[in-house]
Amino acid sequence: MHSQNQIHVLSRAVIIDQDHILVCKTADLPLNFYFLPGGHVEQGESVEVAVQRELLEEAGASSTLKRFLGCLEYSFEPGHNNICHNHEYNFFFEAESEDLKISLPLAQLEKHIELIWMPLQELDSIDFRPEPLKTLLPMWLESPRNNAFQSAMTL
Repeated sequence: MHSQNQIHVLSRAVIIDQDHILVCKTADLPLNFYFLPGGHVEQGESVEVAVQRELLEEAGASSTLKRFLGCLEYSFEPGHNNICHNHEYNFFFEAESEDLKISLPLAQLEKHIELIWMPLQELDSIDFRPEPLKTLLPMWLESPRNNAFQSAMTL
C-alpha cells in the first residue's frame, strides 16, 4: 500500500501550566505549524503508553496521565496530505509532569520539532493542527468526565 493512503494512530498530550499549553513547532519543514506533543502509537503499544513514551523521547520528561480528553478522527483535504499519511486518529490525554513546567527550561531532544509554551489564548491565532482542536480542546478541558477511555490492553 502506498504510504499516502495509510491510516495512522497518534496519541497526544495536553499539558497546561499557568495558562500556557505545551506545543511543538515544526523545525524542518518549509511551512511552520504547531501541534501537541506526542506521536505515533507503535504496534502492540497502548495509546497511554505511547504518549508517555513520546514525552520521554521529545522532552526527556516522565509524565502522569490525568484523564482521557477525546479522540479526533481527521482526514487531510485532497492535495493537502501529510508527508506520511492522509487519515489519522488522534487520542488526547490531559497529562502532567514535574519536568514540564513553564518555569523550567525545555529539553529539545528531537531535531524536527521545537517545544514551546504557548499562551492558551493564542491558539486561535496560529496554524495549530489539526484545526478542529481549536474548538475541541476548550470543550474537552471544561468537561468533568473522567475515565471515558478504556483499553483492553490495560484491563
